[in-house]
Amino acid sequence: MIIEIDTEKLLAHGFTADEFLFLSMLNRDHDSSDLKLIIDREKLQTNGWIKLGEEDDCTLREKFNDEFSSTEDVIWHGLLSHYPLKVIANGAVRILRAKDPSSKANAKAKSRYLKYIGKDKQKHEHVIECLQRELLLRRKGNNLGFMQQLETWINNHTWEKYSDLSDGEQSKSKPESSGSEGRITRQL
Repeated sequence: MIIEIDTEKLLAHGFTADEFLFLSMLNRDHDSSDLKLIIDREKLQTNGWIKLGEEDDCTLREKFNDEFSSTEDVIWHGLLSHYPLKVIANGAVRILRAKDPSSKANAKAKSRYLKYIGKDKQKHEHVIECLQRELLLRRKGNNLGFMQQLETWINNHTWEKYSDLSDGEQSKSKPESSGSEGRITRQL
C-alpha cells in the first residue's frame, strides 16, 4: 500500500508519522497490527479522530476523511458504500465489485466514474439517489440478483434509467388490478 504524507498537514494537526499511518490504514480497512507503530490512542480520541471501543477496537471518525481525503476519494468511497458488493442469483453468489476501493479491479470503473463526475458533488449525489432508487425497486421486485457489475453499471450510465422516477412510482409495490392497469388474471 502506498500512503502519501503531507508533512505540513501532519504538523498542523499534531500527528506523528506513526499516528497518521495508523489512521490512514484504518481509513482503508487495512490491519496495522503487524507494524510496530507508536500511537497514543487516547490523544487521537480526545482530539476527535477516532472512537475507542472495547479492547483494541477503534472507529475512524468523519473528521479524518474531511481533512485528509481528496474530493475524488470521498466521491468514490461514497459510491462504493452504496453499491452492493455481491448478490445471490439462482442460488449462486455473484461478485459485483472488488471490496478494496483502491484495487486494480476497481481502477477502470473509478477512472470512468470520476471522469463523468469530475468534482461536482451534486452530480455524485444525483447518481447515489438513482442508485438507491434502483436498489429499492430491485429489492421490491426480488430481482437484485440481476444487478449489473459496477464497471458495466458505470460504463452504461445505468443510473440515468432511474433518474426520472418520482417517489410515487417507487413506492408502488404492485399495480392495482382495475381492468386496464397491470396484469389481467382470471380466478378459477
